[in-house]
Amino acid sequence: MIKKLFMFALVGGMFSLTACAAGGSSTESTPTESTSENTTAAQSTAETTTPVNTEAQEVTTTQFTYTTEEWKAPEEYGKVIALTFDDGPNTTTTNEVLDVLEEFDVKASFFVIGTNISEETVPVMQRAVSQGCEINSHSMTHDYMNSMTDEEILADTEQVNQLIKDAIGTEPKFFRPPYIATSGKMFRLIEMPFIAGYGCDDWDPAVDVDTRVQKTLEQSRDGAIILLHDAKGNSQTVEALRQIIPELQAQGYEFVTVSELFYAKGIQYVPGLKKTFSAVPQ
Repeated sequence: MIKKLFMFALVGGMFSLTACAAGGSSTESTPTESTSENTTAAQSTAETTTPVNTEAQEVTTTQFTYTTEEWKAPEEYGKVIALTFDDGPNTTTTNEVLDVLEEFDVKASFFVIGTNISEETVPVMQRAVSQGCEINSHSMTHDYMNSMTDEEILADTEQVNQLIKDAIGTEPKFFRPPYIATSGKMFRLIEMPFIAGYGCDDWDPAVDVDTRVQKTLEQSRDGAIILLHDAKGNSQTVEALRQIIPELQAQGYEFVTVSELFYAKGIQYVPGLKKTFSAVPQ
């Protein structure tokens, strides 16, 4: 276990992300509910637009202070979109992605794999948070969790959540299933909203930069979650970002984290929602 680096004080919450009571690279290039035969078929519609508390909150660590004070009232947002990155962290490509985000002054959400968290990569995660980005879970080992037992699902989730908390002081708020493969057991046991997204198959080296850019822009819309990868060596996605970000900014989009996306759309997550989000609302 990585030595805990600092203490984190959380005051309240911008919205409730409570447990699902019912319950990779991802190869999905379009949003999906699930590809698993085990997945519970019924989809709950328990989604609400209850007003969200907009009072600013502050989190202080020994290294930086992060505040939600910059968040506007939900009705003040225009078109919003969330860039997300899977399969990090690492000290090369993840830092290159962060360089581009810093250059264009935008935020994103990173869905990390637990086995990639180490003494070398913890500072990269801390850098991401200091830039206003968010760290979420992409599982501990990137195995197919829909075929795991209850005990294996719980062990995987608890281990990666603890590693993330040790690194940045807070547990993840969202979960992206490896391969976007889900099951009723996963929805029941993993106490986070499941995130999918609109992808461009950028995990595949054969997909060139132009295709990544074109497909991402074609799928972009207000409230969309964009699925990209910061796996080590994925320089083509770094290059694609330099075209994607300014083009979407020119179209009037504001880049936000997944947490801020839910907040901006006034969506309060409700227990028992068996759903993977590729856009908010959906």
